[in-house]
Amino acid sequence: MECKRLHQNLPKLYDATRKLLGMKSRACGLSHGQPRILDYLFHNDGCVQRDFCKEYSLEASTVSNLLVTMEKDGLLRRERKPSTSRIVNVYITEDGRRVQKNLEPVYDELEQIAFQGFSEEEQALFLKFLEKITENMLSRLG
Repeated sequence: MECKRLHQNLPKLYDATRKLLGMKSRACGLSHGQPRILDYLFHNDGCVQRDFCKEYSLEASTVSNLLVTMEKDGLLRRERKPSTSRIVNVYITEDGRRVQKNLEPVYDELEQIAFQGFSEEEQALFLKFLEKITENMLSRLG
């Protein structure tokens, strides 16, 4: 049996990951798109909206809608920088940290599912290759 090519496998992997994460994250009270925003914010507290856009290749309007909803839900807060009213920093709240902590077992479970039958060395090598593939592809986008 011939192995499928990159352009055939990556969309399937993305869709499966997104669906599994969606099912699991709903139990934490999050909707589609919110887990990755919360995870990024947890690791980059005080970032600006364009950081989310760049990290996840999302439109500014998509990120803005997610942030508005998440702010209403008390997961984050936005503050205008006093020196310039155009820059708005985004900070995770204590509720956001609590939800992120509840997501950690979800991420662990996704990795257990994905890496079933892989050795630790194979997992590390795969992730290293995936990072390199991502860098290669993003470098062509400008």
